[in-house]
Amino acid sequence: MRILVTASFGDSEEETKRVCAAVRNAGFEDFCFVRDVEHYQKVFDDPKELMKRAKEEIEKSDALLIDMTDKPTGRAIEAGIAYALGKRIIVIMKRGTQIKDTTRGIADIIIEYDIIEDITSKLGKTLVE
Repeated sequence: MRILVTASFGDSEEETKRVCAAVRNAGFEDFCFVRDVEHYQKVFDDPKELMKRAKEEIEKSDALLIDMTDKPTGRAIEAGIAYALGKRIIVIMKRGTQIKDTTRGIADIIIEYDIIEDITSKLGKTLVE
């Protein structure tokens, strides 16, 4: 199963690597647009081309993972695309984070964590059920 891990330029490269490693350690293939396509740099000058390419990568994925701890907006658009395409949506968030009902409405799985590595065991158990 290929899981697209959402990230943005506001996220630290280290944090993105930790989330991706947690997905891999759970036994899944990870793909991160910021890491694998943009290489942590601005590559697209045309926002329409950026979103077209993001949609193509979401289409190739089985699920999308989004961390809602910091109320992401750009990444939430990717979650909306995944939802419209019928992809599984995995929402992760630091314990105690409040999320909107609209997020709960598109989420197939919601995982709370204290440290990002906590998602590994929960992700593996939840996706195989």
